[in-house]
Amino acid sequence: NRNLISFYFYFVFFNQALDAGLLLDVMSKLHAHYGDEGISIIMTASMARAEFAIKYNGKRSICFDIENEYAIASSELIEVFHPESAMKNEPLKSKCEVKDLIDLLPADLTHELVQEGTDIPTYMAEYALIDINLDVGRRACCWMGDDRVFLSQDENRLVTMEEIDDIVSKLGGFGSDNRAGLEQKLHRISGMCNRNGEVIGLSMRVGRWFEGNAAMLVDFLLGSDKSILILGEPGSGKTTIVRDAVSVLASRHNVCVVDTSNEIAGDGNIPHPCIGDARRMMVPSLDAQSSVMVECVQNHTPHVMVIDEIGRPREVEAARTVKQRGVRIIASAHGDLRKLLKNKELRGLVGGVETVTLGDKAAKEEAERRSNGGANGQFSKTKAQRMGEPTFDIIVEVRRGEKHEWRITRDAKTAVDAILDGQKYKVESRTRDPQLSIIMFDFAEL
Repeated sequence: NRNLISFYFYFVFFNQALDAGLLLDVMSKLHAHYGDEGISIIMTASMARAEFAIKYNGKRSICFDIENEYAIASSELIEVFHPESAMKNEPLKSKCEVKDLIDLLPADLTHELVQEGTDIPTYMAEYALIDINLDVGRRACCWMGDDRVFLSQDENRLVTMEEIDDIVSKLGGFGSDNRAGLEQKLHRISGMCNRNGEVIGLSMRVGRWFEGNAAMLVDFLLGSDKSILILGEPGSGKTTIVRDAVSVLASRHNVCVVDTSNEIAGDGNIPHPCIGDARRMMVPSLDAQSSVMVECVQNHTPHVMVIDEIGRPREVEAARTVKQRGVRIIASAHGDLRKLLKNKELRGLVGGVETVTLGDKAAKEEAERRSNGGANGQFSKTKAQRMGEPTFDIIVEVRRGEKHEWRITRDAKTAVDAILDGQKYKVESRTRDPQLSIIMFDFAEL
């Protein structure tokens, strides 16, 4: 019965009329088991689904079927037949601790960030503050989304070297990457140095943990063993997704975080509670990240390894080594899938690219295929193709300013082949309302 319902979920959800007779056959079996009343309920749920699609421009409402390995299911149908098995999106719970960052500032530079007459952060500071920038001899400012806000209305109020030194003295110390942090906090403070190595500027990035942030990926996290690469530009929310994914995975698996610059689990010897039961290996310097990845596999036998940012060729090779040893990887990198394939240092994450030479006949056939028969005698004898198996099976693309809409590629190999072939690739667009239990789903081509 569950297989029958699961098929109907799949059919209605994907709305692909593969064979009308097949649908009729399933409906007859459903009718035989559930009778007229059951069919009536199914049709009512299907009508609700159709109304949702009309209201939200063709998008579908989904949840995840816990008993069916967290597979995507129609929200309306599973609510009727197996409501106890439905895992829905929960409203996000922001855990920011931004006050600890604001407390580092001189008192007269906090007025734009705290409620009047108190030291309580404003709503904007709690939810929209991204960075605080301090440079010697210049006005202090912060970024609220895409807006710059000066921390003092007095144009002559400039940051002093003494104020920078005072803040630096409260930190855990800068590493070779010029990054520092606060004990068991997720905030990142990066230094700008002069030629003498003195810190003369600070970029104070707010670290946030959104509990439930990874819920849109639960079918991949808990319902599969595939490796996942999260792509996005700086500030797009990659790290916040990774943090919650760690907590979700650690509830079931032996998860180890290779934490460069303590970006995922915060500064200090004790990791931040956001990673749940996962363990954390700190990386002494950027140059050591690849060796720590291999050491983690050799010494600590994790089921899953999590790396916040892969950005250098040695880390690409280390990720391949880790995957070949049977360890699942969750990681992030900058860019999107098309840009990644143009990045010679990082494209090995999705199989790499090589150029092959074609014979005259093969080159002509390739040119005609790409131009639908209109090559007009012009063709190239070289062709770019994927070099090997991707290290990551699933790609999640996120964009700055659109943190609740993710584009997911289920099959990295097929997508890479399509891009190299000059074609579009298929993605799933998943969107949520952070205050409600709705996850919306649609297909797209990029």
